[in-house]
Amino acid sequence: MNVTLQEASKNRVVLVVDDTPEILSLVHTLLRDAYQVKSANNGRKGLQIARSEPQPDLILLDIMMPGMDGYEVCTQLKQDPKTRDIPVIFLTAKSETENEERGFSLGAMDYVTKPIGPSVLLARVKTQISAHAQRRSLEGMFKDVIEFAPVIFFVTDEELRIVQTNAQAEKHFGYSRQELTGMNLQTLLPQCLSFMQVTTSQLHTQPGEAKIDANPELTCLRNDASSFPGSATFSRLDTLNGLLHTVVLVNATDKNQTLKRLSETQDSLRELAAINESARENERKNIAREVHDELGQVMTALRMQLSLMPMQFGADIPGLAGSVDSMKLLVDRAIKGVRNIATVLRPEALNLGLVPALEWLRDEFLRHNSVACEFEYRGMTDPIDEMRAMLIYRIVQESLTNISRYAKATEVKILVNFSPPDVEVSITDDGCGFDPGEVMIKKTFGLLGMRERALTLGGDLMILSRPGRGTTIAVKVPLKRAAVEAAP
Repeated sequence: MNVTLQEASKNRVVLVVDDTPEILSLVHTLLRDAYQVKSANNGRKGLQIARSEPQPDLILLDIMMPGMDGYEVCTQLKQDPKTRDIPVIFLTAKSETENEERGFSLGAMDYVTKPIGPSVLLARVKTQISAHAQRRSLEGMFKDVIEFAPVIFFVTDEELRIVQTNAQAEKHFGYSRQELTGMNLQTLLPQCLSFMQVTTSQLHTQPGEAKIDANPELTCLRNDASSFPGSATFSRLDTLNGLLHTVVLVNATDKNQTLKRLSETQDSLRELAAINESARENERKNIAREVHDELGQVMTALRMQLSLMPMQFGADIPGLAGSVDSMKLLVDRAIKGVRNIATVLRPEALNLGLVPALEWLRDEFLRHNSVACEFEYRGMTDPIDEMRAMLIYRIVQESLTNISRYAKATEVKILVNFSPPDVEVSITDDGCGFDPGEVMIKKTFGLLGMRERALTLGGDLMILSRPGRGTTIAVKVPLKRAAVEAAP
């Protein structure tokens, strides 16, 4: 098994783009035993290698380069459909918050500051490559789910030309996949345009999520000129490839049976998402433990040795005490950095349960913001499991981050209500508020991430906000999944 894992790791390709030969050499030395390492000493060469085969599984990208800097390289990578999914870690001597925010806004996954710490770099690379592999595996699973779903599935462009479909469409309409691709959807569903217009007009307050179930009397035309009744859901999606329409169509003649299968498919998708989320959190936990225990202990031992040096050699080496003091300051900064990294990856307070973790999160929020923050919980906390505690913690953490950055609030209240079989969490602020519809159009991945986490737990998330009226994020999730409770 170890040989198999090592071989799998060795097949992963890491591209390093940096104009400093010493950095290229250092990173190559650190990673060559575990990965295939490619290097480029400028942005244009890095783009060429990223677009060639085999493509890298991860790109380590320097920001400050002559000609084309790292920001421009990252922008071009994310604009190219061939390379936009490759995770990027910036290598930089800049640690200002605005520089990090710019990098993340361009699509970077992480930052490693110079001088490079070997253990930190290896941990970051391992995390991103593992996450990238999981994402690609899940993408394949999702494609299989669509292809073999028990419903008819269409994706069309803005002019309603079909760009993607599945086996059920071939089966029900009597056309081949090649014939369906490029066909106008109105050929199959003459009423689809009117239903799409109703969808947009009736649900314009929630752009990006607009959807409506069509009348079961919707007529679906087969290749042989016969027809069957259908029930459809139309959605509009703003993507990197432009506006797309999705249509999920059910043959109404066997609707009940199909809906049952669809429900099972949705459960499977949620289980996949839950497995992915659990694997990611476990990986974070393991990396946090390694960074804190191993690297932290090494740094602490180093500081102790530095403290002993003036007593042992101070009399023989003039100026040693001053040099040692300077080195101790650097080591102290490194120790603090290690602790911060471990805390971000996995807060130790979570080991004590959800309530202590949220109390710690509240205290951290108060420490960094001049905003009153009240935390209250009701009911017994015992039934909640570790995964639910972690995902609820992440939702509250993301909410407080958004409040700190955008809300301009003076008061925040976090309420957790344990009311079996559910737990309800609300985060309320008196800030400037926003229009949820407009925010969803702008692709705010923070809000989408919170909603996806709630759905992963079999629950739901509601956003209540209006400009000038503050915001409430309300989450309700079951304390245990029904499938788990029913298990023997």
